[in-house]
Amino acid sequence: MTANKVVIGACLICGEDATGKHYGVQPCCAGCKTFFRRAVIQRQDTNCRRPGACEEERSVRKMCRACRYAKCLEIGMSKEALQPRRDLIGCRRFNQNRRISTSSNGDGNILNELNTTPPINEAKPELLKFIQQLTQTDETIRARKFEMVRSKMEAKKLAEMVRQGSWAPEKFSVMLGSDISACTQVEMMTMMEWAQSLPGFTSLPIVDRVTLLKRYAVHHLILEHGYYTANLNVKDVWFISNGSCMPRRVNMLPDDAIRVIPEERKWRQDKLYTEMTDRCIDEVVDPLRRLQLTPEELVTLKIMMLFNCGNHYHTEENISFLSEETRRMIINFKNRVIAGLFQHYQNIRLKNYEERFGNVILTVSGISSAASAMFESYQVMRLFKITVFDQISEHLLFDAED
Repeated sequence: MTANKVVIGACLICGEDATGKHYGVQPCCAGCKTFFRRAVIQRQDTNCRRPGACEEERSVRKMCRACRYAKCLEIGMSKEALQPRRDLIGCRRFNQNRRISTSSNGDGNILNELNTTPPINEAKPELLKFIQQLTQTDETIRARKFEMVRSKMEAKKLAEMVRQGSWAPEKFSVMLGSDISACTQVEMMTMMEWAQSLPGFTSLPIVDRVTLLKRYAVHHLILEHGYYTANLNVKDVWFISNGSCMPRRVNMLPDDAIRVIPEERKWRQDKLYTEMTDRCIDEVVDPLRRLQLTPEELVTLKIMMLFNCGNHYHTEENISFLSEETRRMIINFKNRVIAGLFQHYQNIRLKNYEERFGNVILTVSGISSAASAMFESYQVMRLFKITVFDQISEHLLFDAED
């Protein structure tokens, strides 16, 4: 018996004394409960670091972290039971229990931007030119991204025509593993190109640059796909850059589109991907569509999320992931970008632009929530070989703790 808790049997995962039900598994011990929670929050990889050795290991607790995590998932532990809106994977997950200090020491949360007025030390024309240049670069890279996606799709269609002798495009093409891997590869490449284009980013230490990109990567996917979907004005469907989609429910699609979907893909959509699809639509697409987010606001949101991801302390070790010099630089850069956006608002004579900016910032919570759901779904796809990611995507999305 532990303190005030009765042993109810052997833990289904490790065999130790169990005291209750944790994250969907009963009986389960406190050790596996703690391990699973940390593994989810820290985005634990599922690739074994000791191939062969863990398979022969009888004790779960002596396996590598990846195999122990996979065992937890196999037995039935669910990340939803962690209340993912509070234990989010991404920008907010290390900030929950910390006292937020002022931006002078770099510990600010994105939402605190609402309570701070960015210092405007530059002439207004320079700030306006600054935000215009950032927006133009972002749009140029996005246009090039769609051209790369189009080229990949044309090659895929040509190969399909050669194989079948004919090819008829569908209005709604349900997202397959190959679509996700191809689009993710392009998105990660253009994300790095975009980040390198930001003034001062390349002067940061390489370790800090990698940390920021890894923490931001899944949020970048949500922002780019969400902005793309919101502008398509199709309800209850989540699109990615090549035009393939995840419907909220498969039976919502036209009959001719449903007929060509394999049965196992229908099952996965309704059983495995529902949480991700619903959250992406409800918490990202719908708010962005209501706001009618402008390109200037999109690039500002991307920069703020990039520089807030990784800009935190580890709650257990209290060690900053970023150098103090980097933290100071990115805070100053963020403030300058926000000041540029405010100048843009004034230039177009937007009324109540402070309220408008506040509504833009309030989308951050939904984006982080959707990023959490997407990361988990992509982990499942990866674990069961549904989607094979390229090496760069693997490194940026799934090796966040390296």
